[in-house]
Amino acid sequence: MRHFLRQPWLFTAMVGLCGGIAMLALYVVQPVALQRLDLRIYDALLPLRRLSQPSAVPVVIDIDEESLARHGQWPWPRYLVADLVDRLASRGVASIGLDIMFAEPDRTSPARMREGLYRDRGISLEIAGLPAFLADFDTLFAASVRAAPVVLGAFARYSGEQYHGPTPQPPAMIARGGKDAPPYDSFLPFAPGAVLPLPQFFEDAPVGFVNVSPDADGLVRQIPLLIRFGDAVYPSLALQALMRALGTDALRLYTGPDGLFSVAAGDFKIPVSREGYMLVPFQGGRRTYRYISAARVLNGTATQADLEGCIAFVGTSAPGLADIRATPFDRVMPGVEVHAAAIDAMVNGNFVQSPSWAPGAQALIIAFMTCAATLAFGFAGPRVYVPSSIGLMGATVLASRQLFMSGLFLSPLYGLLTSLLCGGLLLSVRFWHEEKQKIVLRRAFSRYVSPEVVRQISKRQGDLLAGENRELSILFTDIRGFTSLSESLSPQHVVQLLNRYFTPMTAIVRSRSGTLDKFIGDALMAFWNAPLDVPGHPALAVDAALCMQEQLEALNSEIEASFGIRLAMGAGIHTGQAYVGNMGSDDLINYTLIGDNVNLASRLEGLCKRYGVPVVVSEHTMQGCGDAFSFIHLDVLRVKGKTRPVSIYWPMRPGTDEIFQQAMPQWSLARSQYEQGDFAGAAASFAVLAAAYPAVRLFGLYHERSLTLVQTPPADWEGIWTMEGK
Repeated sequence: MRHFLRQPWLFTAMVGLCGGIAMLALYVVQPVALQRLDLRIYDALLPLRRLSQPSAVPVVIDIDEESLARHGQWPWPRYLVADLVDRLASRGVASIGLDIMFAEPDRTSPARMREGLYRDRGISLEIAGLPAFLADFDTLFAASVRAAPVVLGAFARYSGEQYHGPTPQPPAMIARGGKDAPPYDSFLPFAPGAVLPLPQFFEDAPVGFVNVSPDADGLVRQIPLLIRFGDAVYPSLALQALMRALGTDALRLYTGPDGLFSVAAGDFKIPVSREGYMLVPFQGGRRTYRYISAARVLNGTATQADLEGCIAFVGTSAPGLADIRATPFDRVMPGVEVHAAAIDAMVNGNFVQSPSWAPGAQALIIAFMTCAATLAFGFAGPRVYVPSSIGLMGATVLASRQLFMSGLFLSPLYGLLTSLLCGGLLLSVRFWHEEKQKIVLRRAFSRYVSPEVVRQISKRQGDLLAGENRELSILFTDIRGFTSLSESLSPQHVVQLLNRYFTPMTAIVRSRSGTLDKFIGDALMAFWNAPLDVPGHPALAVDAALCMQEQLEALNSEIEASFGIRLAMGAGIHTGQAYVGNMGSDDLINYTLIGDNVNLASRLEGLCKRYGVPVVVSEHTMQGCGDAFSFIHLDVLRVKGKTRPVSIYWPMRPGTDEIFQQAMPQWSLARSQYEQGDFAGAAASFAVLAAAYPAVRLFGLYHERSLTLVQTPPADWEGIWTMEGK
């Protein structure tokens, strides 16, 4: 911080950067208050998508007060609804969307009335002269539905118990997307349950869901065009009504890398979010679209000219029955008109969408506004403050307005807030800095006037070089023969090769809670359990070393193709106490560790080549891993410069030690002979293993060592091998 304060320009830039980062964080978190503000901006822009004349295709068949007064209270007998459907079909409507639930049998049917009276009152009712087709109104209604272009309404339940009854026939879904595109239904809303029409109704008629999707402020701005229910995907009532009018029973679903982005029915292509939601650009409040009373349809005064070719939605606006929805233009709009507004947008191609690239664009806008505000308010003079504010904020609003007129909603909110936040912070910092400079100037002037020396008051707080002793798991890796390999490469290629190699290796260490210490040429040093406690750190270190070997196998094909060489790596791990902390000078420090156990870990890595194994770990590390891995006991030895022997092991993942599972009886026998000083017997046993498994260098090593010991047997053999070199 003191360095920044000595560099005002750097401090100013950092303040602007912090403001930009804060706005990015706000955009990621999306607080509810900002969400609502964003929605209000959308509502303010919505009139830009208002057409001069709404489409005449959607029409609302209203079960209004006049209809109820003439034909009785709701629900009507199903024969009356059947008459309504028949008359609409006879007037040439393209399709009929029923924004009404028919989930229960009609209790007014004579057959059901007779059953009810007998059940509840014990009365046997006989009706003479009743035509057979009027015995069950549901059967009559089902026949009308079958003969007309009807879409039945259903309601999806996004919570609750799973539905296990019969389900309607879904339309065919034709997926159109690239190989990298996820399945089209990956992000669609899923409904475990639903309120469905009676099965006898949807046997011959499609079903559309009437659900809408209110935003955080309770207003409806979008509807789900597609909903996953059961094992299938079903369209909304509006989309299914359009399909019925077009005479198609299939949808084309277009997907990209981010998921679903449009749905097509016939020649009509509808942009949607990856969750399958369509933004509905409402054209106004209630009664924006034509309303025809259901009574007029039933009494025949609604002519063919009024209805032919239309998509009719049957619903109600009567008080007490209306499905009321709040929209940006009207807080009490009948829900049936939401479907009409959706159809209007579909047939006119009047869409608004939030593009999939909006998050990236918002991040770029925030970055640009951060830079522009930093330059304008952090480094320019006061005379540019007002013009800069007007220019930046005005450009953001105008750009958003133009995009909205083109059908894309990219909110200007975060650009405006970035300008305000960064501008406010930078102006505050400049004010504070100018006040500070005045104080410094006054002090400097007083020193000139008075010979008094200004006392130093800043003191260093704390010791940056402080550290602590901790138990650590320490990992060293090294590329085998890298010096000779690199002789065939130019310095630039050597750097590229090391970057290619170290990038995945570093990622492996970090993904397993390790701390990368340093790169030493082609070697890597890392440790676990500092600065924070890492439970199970020995196993994490071993897992990292094994993953590095596995990653190197995959990486070698790329390296060979690019550089013409293949790499081999050894890794050594030891667990023990070491001193860890910030070490160095006041100007340059490094968080690292020192201690005897660090040196031992480095020595273990050097043993990989000698024993022909990819990873060598100490006994302490092996004990800390528990049953996470299989371990082959390699040796007990004294490394150079150490008096205490150390047991070393070769770790393997369970299931990859097939050779040793087969050779274990012979290996145990040979090791026992070797440890007991029977070098001739051990040499013979190791010779059998070396011949059976020539690829395992370990067997050949022990065979050669046993032959040497036969010729010059030690006087005080304890089964411990002493290393003469590093």
